[in-house]
Amino acid sequence: MGFGVEGIVAASMSMKAAQLQQDYSYALLKKTMDSAADQAISLINDLAAAVPAPPQYNFDVWA
Repeated sequence: MGFGVEGIVAASMSMKAAQLQQDYSYALLKKTMDSAADQAISLINDLAAAVPAPPQYNFDVWA
């Protein structure tokens, strides 16, 4: 890569390609994290629904 116009253009295109790759990686990471958060919320809601309600009256029975 030289210092002429071609070198400047090549460096600019290389930087733009690197920026595009970084933006794509961040977008993919964000989508993955959002999906994981949605799955975690779903799991928490499923676990909360699986726990039976406490009885209305509590009796301590000693034999």
